Amino acid sequence: MNERVRFRRLMRGEPVDRPPLFEEGVRDEVLDAWRLQGLPPGKTHLDVFGLTPHENLGPDLKFVPAYYGRILDLTPREYRRAFDVSQRRFPEDWAETVRRLEDRDHVACIWASRGFFQALGVGDWTTLERALVGTVREKDKIRDRLELYGDFCSRMLQVTMQDVDPEFIYLSEPISNNGGPLISPGMFEEFMIPVYESIVATAKGLGCENILLSTYGNTSLLFPMLIDAGISMLWISEAAEMPELEYSRLRRDFGPALGLVGGIPLSILRKISPEQVRERLEELVPPLLEAGRYVPLAGGRVREEIPWAVYESYRKALAEMIG
Repeated sequence: MNERVRFRRLMRGEPVDRPPLFEEGVRDEVLDAWRLQGLPPGKTHLDVFGLTPHENLGPDLKFVPAYYGRILDLTPREYRRAFDVSQRRFPEDWAETVRRLEDRDHVACIWASRGFFQALGVGDWTTLERALVGTVREKDKIRDRLELYGDFCSRMLQVTMQDVDPEFIYLSEPISNNGGPLISPGMFEEFMIPVYESIVATAKGLGCENILLSTYGNTSLLFPMLIDAGISMLWISEAAEMPELEYSRLRRDFGPALGLVGGIPLSILRKISPEQVRERLEELVPPLLEAGRYVPLAGGRVREEIPWAVYESYRKALAEMIG
């Protein structure tokens, strides 16, 4: 059973020998540091623990750079040019990528939205301020632009899924800091939920039921409406550790109908010894595995402050728990 089959079966609630072995996106400078601490020469953490990175692919969904700083001043026709549906948005080697993915063993997903702020052209503090003010003073314009963005994302997803049958659809939503969403839940429901409903309808109409939302702060106030809109999987990264974001609580609140990826606090790897890693993991991981539809993983990028000995202990303990 390969990782692709494991993932699909797991998210359908079917028996698997183990969950897929995702990895945290460890960078080369971390691997260089680890090789001085005991990682075998010429090896990576992928080699040592048999990890398989998932592949996030598809078109470039960013606005055309020539329109930077002007997105909210554009006419509807100009906005469609900034977010144009075009084959030019795919990488030059797209045809080769499509052929390579046909008989893949690994998990592949399609990036289908970059979130609320990207749709409004945010790229610095000035454009962020303009977007936030616009949600209060230019509601009709914001609503109209998000409607166009939803159409753009759905049409690009449709084009992409003609070529690739993904394991899940990937939606990035950097809407929050650790205090909560930067706009009110009511505004998010009005402006952005229709975008997600359009993307979900397109994905499901083309046969993909796994719709993953990736968030980076405390987005908990938005989870109920996002799930109602069709989000079926959640991956929280680079967020402060707080009760409302604990995966055990999310499992209690939403049940196994919500698939979960991640959820292992990085504090386990940052502040405790290798000997303590197993004890903490045993508290967190087995109940989530037992409930199903869960891929265990550290909740953020593993960086240089985490020693190889601790990462090795974490991975060995996790491997034993998942079989």
